[in-house]
Amino acid sequence: MNLAQVLRTAPDAPSAFQSARQRSAELYADILAVAPGGDGRVDIEAVQSRPSILRRTAALLSEALPPGTDRLVCAAPDGIAVTTALALHTGLPFATVTGAGDDARLTGEAHAGEHAVVVVPLVGPAQDAAPGAVSVVRAVLNAGMRVSHVLSVLDSSSGSGDRSVADVLQEQYEVRFHALFPAHSDPSAFAALPTFSTTDQKEVDPR
Repeated sequence: MNLAQVLRTAPDAPSAFQSARQRSAELYADILAVAPGGDGRVDIEAVQSRPSILRRTAALLSEALPPGTDRLVCAAPDGIAVTTALALHTGLPFATVTGAGDDARLTGEAHAGEHAVVVVPLVGPAQDAAPGAVSVVRAVLNAGMRVSHVLSVLDSSSGSGDRSVADVLQEQYEVRFHALFPAHSDPSAFAALPTFSTTDQKEVDPR
């Protein structure tokens, strides 16, 4: 395959010349550079205000989408920026969930029987963040849709010693959790980038 063919078939220029690990490391470095939090954690709002970061984030998240995904779902307003970027990158439609806890409701176009993937920009330890993710998953399931994955950009529960969000989602709903990066500026995180995700392998169509 010549260079013209490579560029024509690649989803974007970086993916034609860089490995997934290189693209991940570069994106993570940029996230930490533009949005360092005062406590060493990342400000997700700053991350979502940078188009170049959103574009590359969407490209990496798209690689974690299971085959057969019909629709993306996010909580409004927190997840709209990342989910819009992912929808534009993949061509998938999305719906939103408003409210929290038992009041969470799915809004927008959605159809019973569809296979949905939930997108959340940031999650923390299970005791703090899982209720939000679980509320979205529950609202989607109550609408008659199916959920196999929750995708996140940043996971602050990594290394916290608390029960993980991945454990909560798997135990309660048999839903897998995938995050691109840990939400703290630990230099050792770069070495862990190839194995940080819980969804490294290609999966069969869940439908």
